[in-house]
Amino acid sequence: MNLSAPIGFVLGLLVIAFGVTRGVQATEVFWDVHAFVIVIGGTLAAAMICLPLGTLANMVRVFLATITGRQAQKIMDAVNEIVDCSQRLNQGESLEQIAETASHPFLKESLKMLVSGGLSQAQLREVLEMRVEQQNEMYKKEGATYKTIGKFPPAFGLVGATLGMITLLQGLGSPDAFQRLGPSMSVALVATFYGLIFANVFLIPVGENLVQSAEDDLTIRRILAHGVLLLRERQHPLIVAEYLRSYLSPKQRNQMKQAA
Repeated sequence: MNLSAPIGFVLGLLVIAFGVTRGVQATEVFWDVHAFVIVIGGTLAAAMICLPLGTLANMVRVFLATITGRQAQKIMDAVNEIVDCSQRLNQGESLEQIAETASHPFLKESLKMLVSGGLSQAQLREVLEMRVEQQNEMYKKEGATYKTIGKFPPAFGLVGATLGMITLLQGLGSPDAFQRLGPSMSVALVATFYGLIFANVFLIPVGENLVQSAEDDLTIRRILAHGVLLLRERQHPLIVAEYLRSYLSPKQRNQMKQAA
């Protein structure tokens, strides 16, 4: 499990809580229902205008996957799995058996396609490359969706602040206007505070996380696709390992050699 994302969220909330409790005398000013409804409701409304409901529902799944780290796959594990498949194939095990025990869904799908036959080496390479790129585009689109929606909360926070200032200015002619000036301005800025927090602690970081995860997933799928092509050629496990280690950094290659 990747603990970086949940630790980051918790740390961000702790920093906000520290700033609110230590830097503000009356913390109850931050519990403003009107500001919350304007920011969250306005963001949801804008998102529904931009995106279909199916995409919004999928965003919840993607967010939970980011928190739990279920979308994370280690690149070295992909290399090790292909090398293991090559060793099993070299020892006489059939491709059907290897495909059934493959842990990565893309590897399992690719091996079953290899077992079914009917595709030449060039055709198999083309199909695998198309599927790798298409899946990567889908992941990048999910990250871009979060970053797009991340533009809305600050804007609706500004809407809430504007409404608060309008209400404040309307009451300037009353006898106690001076006493209410400070509290009214603080309430007006709470909506902006909500918008900035919601965008910069949750939406935009999740979008950036997904973009980085998409790059890692692209590397993993390229390794698996290359590995399947090497398995089709019945290359020796040592040759397979050397080919696929080219996708790793020097530090990762040294770690693999030490483990071996």
